[in-house]
Amino acid sequence: MENKKIAIIGSGIAGASAAVYLKRAGVDFSLFEAKATGGQLLFVEQVDNYIGLPLGMKGRELAQAIDNTLAQLKIDIVSEQIDSIKPLKDKVELVYSNKVYEYSGVIVATGASYKTLNADGESRLSGRGVSYCAICDGFFYRNKTVAVVGGGNTAVEDAIYLSGIAQKVYLIHRRDSLRAMDYIQKELFAKTNIEILYDTVVDSINGENIVESLTIKNVKNNSARNIAVNGIFIAVGVAPSTSLVKDIVKFDESGFILTDEEMQTSSELIWACGDCRKRPLRQLITAAAEGAIAAIAAYKKVKGLYISA
Repeated sequence: MENKKIAIIGSGIAGASAAVYLKRAGVDFSLFEAKATGGQLLFVEQVDNYIGLPLGMKGRELAQAIDNTLAQLKIDIVSEQIDSIKPLKDKVELVYSNKVYEYSGVIVATGASYKTLNADGESRLSGRGVSYCAICDGFFYRNKTVAVVGGGNTAVEDAIYLSGIAQKVYLIHRRDSLRAMDYIQKELFAKTNIEILYDTVVDSINGENIVESLTIKNVKNNSARNIAVNGIFIAVGVAPSTSLVKDIVKFDESGFILTDEEMQTSSELIWACGDCRKRPLRQLITAAAEGAIAAIAAYKKVKGLYISA
């Protein structure tokens, strides 16, 4: 059994930010990542809204830059999948590969994943016209034709946002009415360049190297047709990666971890940051900030000290 101060689970931008701040604080910690540094960055085509970065930077390039920063700071990544977390009175046990580790605190930065349509061509064209974030990627479709899939608040808000950028927006929804709040729908209906396709699903996303069209089907009469689009934004929900702390911390109704403003969960020695927690804006810059806040809060808790940011 090993005993260290803090464990960070996940090396997306939130977890990596927490690691940098803990390294700066001089605290002993472990950074766990079972896959690759960067998290959802690996699926982002371009990053154009992170202050200070060159416009047009690829998501993979930023992920590599984060990996380089960790290496320069001599922050080693433990390439293991955590099997379980067990909070005790004054410590937290982590188990992986039949080994038990004891920590004084744990920062959960496990992120989330966008729900997919499982449509033909979706994964192949991800990042090449298929996007899950209108705020992130909408800029690239100025004066073009795009589609948004979904009928909730996020999908309708995305369609409204894109209507100010794109020439035409299709809003595709599998039901005969939207689920978004009434006041948002009123704003949607006032837009002249948004066409709503009710009772419709996407059968396939078509294109050789980039999105060129969609094959859509009416669920009531099974009629199918193609519509030409330059991009498709899928807004059918986000699934937080929080199974490790199920029944350990409190969640909201959608399964996101609830925290206070210092990222502390309902469990005294567990903090959460990034896309796995309930947050008003899912952006890289907010995730990085939350990672820093969580690191400082965890440091203060386990050391009983305070360091300035």
